[in-house]
This record gives sequence, C-alpha cells and structure tokens, in this order.
Amino acid sequence: MAKKAAVLVYSRAGYGKSPARPQPLSMEQSVAELADVLRQRKVEGPLILVGHSYGGFLIRYFAATHPQQVAGLVFVDPADEGLETVLKRLDPVRLQQDQRMLAASIPAKWQGELQTIQAILDAGKLPTMPALPDVPAVLLTSVQARADSNFFQETPAIVKIKRERHAAFLSQFSSGAHVFTPNSGHGIQMQEPELVVAAIGQVMTLATQSAARVARAQARQKLMGELEHSAALLGKQQNDAAASRIALALRDSALSEAEINTLGFDLLTKAKRTALATLVLAYNNQAHAQSDNAADSYGEALLADARPAEAQRQFTRALALGQANGAREQAMAGYRQHLSQAEQALKQP
Repeated sequence: MAKKAAVLVYSRAGYGKSPARPQPLSMEQSVAELADVLRQRKVEGPLILVGHSYGGFLIRYFAATHPQQVAGLVFVDPADEGLETVLKRLDPVRLQQDQRMLAASIPAKWQGELQTIQAILDAGKLPTMPALPDVPAVLLTSVQARADSNFFQETPAIVKIKRERHAAFLSQFSSGAHVFTPNSGHGIQMQEPELVVAAIGQVMTLATQSAARVARAQARQKLMGELEHSAALLGKQQNDAAASRIALALRDSALSEAEINTLGFDLLTKAKRTALATLVLAYNNQAHAQSDNAADSYGEALLADARPAEAQRQFTRALALGQANGAREQAMAGYRQHLSQAEQALKQP
C-alpha cells in the first residue's frame, strides 16, 4: 500500500515494540492513544482506517468520535459485539468451550485485553458513541468453515450467521462492498493480503470520488449564493456589477460549458429569471466563443428578454460556427428555426 498512499502502521499498547500499560486499556483508551499517535505524527486526514478483528471495534469508535478525519473504513473479518449473544441462545455450552479454548491460546501478556474484549461480547454492545459517518466501506468476511471443527464459531451454521450479520452491519453505509473468502481463516491479512490491499484501493477510489462530489456540491452552493447576490444587484439596476460578479463566480466554479448552459436554461425556463439567465449564458458565450451551442443558447435568452436584434446576431453566429464545427443537421435546423423566430420578432411593431 505504501506505493499508493501514505501508510501509518502502529502497534497499540502491549503489541510490537509498544510497551504495555500497568492495567489493560479500555476500548476508549486505546482509541485515545491512536488519536495521540496521529497528533504526534501530525496526521490530520483524510484517513482510511483499516481494522482486523478487535481492530474493527477500534476503528468504529475512532470514526464515530472523529468523523471529520475519516474518509473510509476497511473491516478485515471484524469482531461482532452481538454474535455471542446469538450463540448463547443456540448452544451456550459450546460457546463457553470456544471461550476457554481461545483464552488458553492467548499469551499471558494479552489476557487483560482479552478480558476487555470479552466484557464487550458479554454485554452484546459497544460503549455508547455517536453514529458512524457514512463513508465508503469495504468489509472482508472469512467464510471458511469446517463441520468437524472443535471451535463452534468455525462450523458452517455459525459462519452463515456471521456472514449475515456482517452484511447487516455493512448495510448502514451507502457506498462500499462486502467481500467473502473461503480461502482464509480469521487472519485474512496474513493468508490473502492481496484482498486487503484491493479493499483499501477500492475505498481510496470511492473516497476520492465522494470528496469530489462534496467539493462540487459546495462549489455549486457557493455559486448559487453568488447568483442571488447578482440578482439583488439587477434589482437595483446595477447590471454591470451583476455581470462582473456572475462572471467571477462562474469562472471560479470550474463548471463546464455544458453545465453552465444547463444552469442558464434552468434559470430561464424553470425559475423564470430571464435577466439572471441572460447574464449566465452571456458569460458562457464569451468564455466559449467558438461554441455554436453557447451562441445559440445566449440568443435564446436574449430573445426571451425581448432583445430580438441581439438574438438575431447570436443565431447567425451559431449557424456560422456550427457549419465550421461540423454540427449535426438537427442542431443546425434548430439554429435556423431560432433565427427565423428572431426575424419574425423584429418585424412585429
């Protein structure tokens, strides 16, 4: 992943080279230490958080409490706080056997954290926290199952329940994907790391697209505010000031010719704000002086604004440009029709 993005990998207290704490950390404390690491490293975001197993709880809590820093989430066979509640109802004896086997396999230095995790599973819920931000998310689920497994949670029936619960959890996100693998056990990142790399890449792409959509929405909102200010100037007969303000706003918006044309026509036909539409389409015509469509659209606004002589000139330009640009005959026919309408308007007393 370091070839594609800046990557920060850290070991929480008691893991890797990070010293353990005298007492096991709660989930909230572990997340607070992650926040400290990011501050010390001057990492502000946007972040894509990747969490495996218990790490799934941690990235959820961080995302919920630091939503402005988080751009996406990748869950690698994440822990499910409610799964053991379901399993207690199905077979409490086998569940207790799983818990004992797991505890026996965990080194002594991690037993305290295991108890912290077990307390969450016993409660069947995470500590109270805000809602998760609706960011792109990919969830990887191991569906490797063995009918003869000593672990209850590895049997086909329970793997099916886990799969369904993971899908239900992921459904809260409006953008993302659920990936299943029968080829890895719980440690997908070790057995099929390419799946994790692909998941992070997908979230990066979705997050980039989402950020672009947000930026465009914000730019459009700003532009609409500028148009309202310009409309107020028009109401005060300050036409030159309104035209200058609209020109600056449209230039800064980075909208394409087609997008400005659509905006102008919406103002002209839907909002019935002819004067404002005329200024928008006038800018488009000036900014895209070789566009036959921009000339024709500006002419339509002028005609609607009872300025047929100016409209006639624009329709004539549109025909000349259209011929030079190789415009389709359907478009050329429209330009000729508009020119005829302008000429008819000029004949009227």
